[in-house]
Amino acid sequence: MILVLAIENHKDPLISQLCEKYIQRISGPYKLQIELLPAARVKEPELQKEKESETIIKATKPGDIVILCDEQGKSMHTLEFSQMLNKELSTARGRIVFCIGGAYGFTEELLKKHIKIRLSDMTLPHQLARLVLVEQIYRAFEINKGSGYHHI
Repeated sequence: MILVLAIENHKDPLISQLCEKYIQRISGPYKLQIELLPAARVKEPELQKEKESETIIKATKPGDIVILCDEQGKSMHTLEFSQMLNKELSTARGRIVFCIGGAYGFTEELLKKHIKIRLSDMTLPHQLARLVLVEQIYRAFEINKGSGYHHI
């Protein structure tokens, strides 16, 4: 099971529909789910980061492999991402949990503890980051199946 945890301040039904389109296309032994978590409503950036990181921690379980989508994370091309996801799925005892943080990202504690990837060199709005991530997960499955969805 793959879970995308996303801190969301404003829900966008169009993005949710597009994400659902890719989720429905996934076939095979693995399922993909999205869980939207509420943004912290505090004015201080550090406190917001702490509260949202706590929310993410509470949504994970022991044995989960947590992968943070962070601007300081490792940049990967699509094939590299596909290989990484395939490797993590083959060794995982729990879920693979991708996390999209709030406006100020994650606490240093979370960043030090978990795998970090970068979705783009450009800054993306949270809703678009969620769509890009879901499409790339779908694409990774298709690459690993050899379906031809991804043209090399």
